[in-house]
Amino acid sequence: MAGGALAILSLLALSSCETVNRLGEFEFKGRGMAVQMRLPPEPSMDVNYWVKLDFSNPIGMAFNVGSNIAKAANADRVETLMRQALSVVDVPGMVRDEAYSTCLSVLEAEQEKNADAADYLLDFDIHTWGIHASSWVSAVTLRMKLTVSLYNNAEKVVVWRRGLEVEQPATPVMFGLDQTVGNFVTSAMLGGMSEESLTNGFDQLARDTAQEIARTLQDDLFDARYPD
Repeated sequence: MAGGALAILSLLALSSCETVNRLGEFEFKGRGMAVQMRLPPEPSMDVNYWVKLDFSNPIGMAFNVGSNIAKAANADRVETLMRQALSVVDVPGMVRDEAYSTCLSVLEAEQEKNADAADYLLDFDIHTWGIHASSWVSAVTLRMKLTVSLYNNAEKVVVWRRGLEVEQPATPVMFGLDQTVGNFVTSAMLGGMSEESLTNGFDQLARDTAQEIARTLQDDLFDARYPD
């Protein structure tokens, strides 16, 4: 996975109210498992800007206001480019496919394309996802909040469920930048990139996020299936 410590997926929370574990009551080896994803929402763009007002220094205040107006104008362009890039990169689909493959392997289940014919159904419900940056010069991250559930079709019960809220920082390597610029990418950096570079960067960011979510689910399933 590209990146260093900042590129490691940060697990912010596991929602205990959504947690279900009945894996020990069911057999999975050789059984058919299908996957589905509920229609995810549109990606959000949460990049914050501020105007620092200092009434004791009118000249400095005017400079800060002017600077932030310029940033806001450039922000419109950056946001448009980021939205265009994310319209090409299927972030939810990558998360679904990577996690599905991993869950099949951990549970020793068989892939089943027909959800109605499957013994089990792995369901992904993405509540929110998108790009976040707390300021024009802070790290750009991909945030996602989702619930993953495993259903037994015959008994129509939830066998296992986990809620996750994750955040993955973008790194210079993902966007083809020299690592000497630092260990994270800012909105200001993205403003000077082409649409192709942004698409490639967000594609790698999505892949890294999907792989880390899959590994997290792998560890959780293994611990739930084989408790101490």
